[in-house]
This record gives sequence, structure tokens and C-alpha cells, in this order.
Amino acid sequence: MDLSAWTERQLILFVLVFMRNLGLLIGAPFFQSRNIPHTLRVSLALFLALLLVPLLAAAGTMPLTFWQVAFQMGQELLLGIMMGYILYLTIAGIQLAGQIIEVPMGFGMVNVLDPQTGGQMPIIGQLYQIVAVWLFLLVRGDHLLVKVLTQSFKLLPVGQPLALMRGVPLVLRTFANLFILAVQIAIPIVGVLFLTNVGLGVLAKLIPQINVFFLGFPLKVFLGILLLILSLPVFTRWVAELFSANGRVWTELLRFLQALG
Repeated sequence: MDLSAWTERQLILFVLVFMRNLGLLIGAPFFQSRNIPHTLRVSLALFLALLLVPLLAAAGTMPLTFWQVAFQMGQELLLGIMMGYILYLTIAGIQLAGQIIEVPMGFGMVNVLDPQTGGQMPIIGQLYQIVAVWLFLLVRGDHLLVKVLTQSFKLLPVGQPLALMRGVPLVLRTFANLFILAVQIAIPIVGVLFLTNVGLGVLAKLIPQINVFFLGFPLKVFLGILLLILSLPVFTRWVAELFSANGRVWTELLRFLQALG
């Protein structure tokens, strides 16, 4: 590829494609981690832009003035971030499920350092996040991410005005589904722990001599860990299907792109 032979139109197209790629990598699962160097993220966005530009055609008249190009760059960057954010909300829902589970277990005050965000995270939420990210990679979620990125240029060609506000309701609905997802994952374990609390309450009424507090805490920790181990195969299979080629995550992302188009 002879870059010196590129026209001004091709250079502008390359910059706009790069901005959409960069926005997606900023917000997408795994790539948004603090463990990924910024130089690597930028280099990957540049590499994808070099591959995609010869295959793309700009829609309409490309912006030529400085302010037009700057506006389009901001638009493409925001679009990429919104795409990555929709994907990341699934990981956030899985993290929230871990936090919901650990409160009745008695781990509500136990936090660990999250190397991806640099903040404190519940220990069960950290476990679920690590499993979810690894499953995302094992089912080739990174490859599917590039595939959806390529499809986005067909649905929303570079240079076309984007009605980003039309995608806001879908982003908000995905954010609301985050809590539904968390409850779906956590409800079996939380339900068992709730019944354990009910049983301990009945036991305290029947046999007041028993110290239910000292009996209940290790019992709930034991049951919580046991249920986590037993439910992990089901959890991994369910998350793998979520991130697979026909998973709900990619369907929602494509629906978002179609709404903007």
C-alpha cells in the first residue's frame, strides 16, 4: 500500500475510520483494561484502519474544512465509545451479580483491587469478571468485535451524518438490562441463602439456647462457596453463549447500529 499516493479524501477517510476504531477499543471489554498499554490500543486502531480503508467508500461529500473534519472525528469517536459501552455493560452486569451474591454470604465488606479500573471491587464480582473476560476471548469475542466493526461501516458509512441521539434510548435500555442480567445470575444463590436465613430464624425460636449468629455466619459462607462451585459450570456455559456468534450481546449492538442508520 503506497501511502504517499493517497489523496486528501483518502487521508480524511483514514482519520475518521481510525477514530471509530479507537473509540470502540476504549470502551470494549478486555481492550478497555488499564493493563492494555495506550500505545498498543492506538496501534491496533491504526492497523485496523489501514486494513479497512481500501475496502470502504465514503458516503456523500467528505468534509474538507478543519471544523467539518473535527466534528466528524468527534462523531466517529463517540459512536465507537457507545458501541464499546454497550458491550461492556454486559461485563458490568456480571460484576453486579457477584456483588449481590456476596452481601448475604457475609463478604459485603471484603473488597479487592481491580487492576482494570484501579478501584475497589467485591471479591465475587472480581471472580465473575475474570471468568467473563476469559470466556469472551475463548469464544473469539475479539474476532466477532472486529467483524461487527466492519459491519458498522456498511450500516453507517464514514462521512454520513449520524443521529446519535436516536441510539440513546437503546443505550439506556441496555443499561436497565444490566440489573436484570445481574438478578438472573444471582437469584438462585441469593434465594438459597435467604431460605437459610429463614431456617436459622426458625431455629432460634425453637431453640433459644443456640447462638444463631455464630452458627449462621460460617454456614452461609460455606453454602455460598459451595453454590458458587456447583453453579460455575452453568454460569460459564451461559456466559459463553452470551458472547458467542449468535449471542444476545451482538444482536443488541447490531440493533443499535441499525437504529442510527
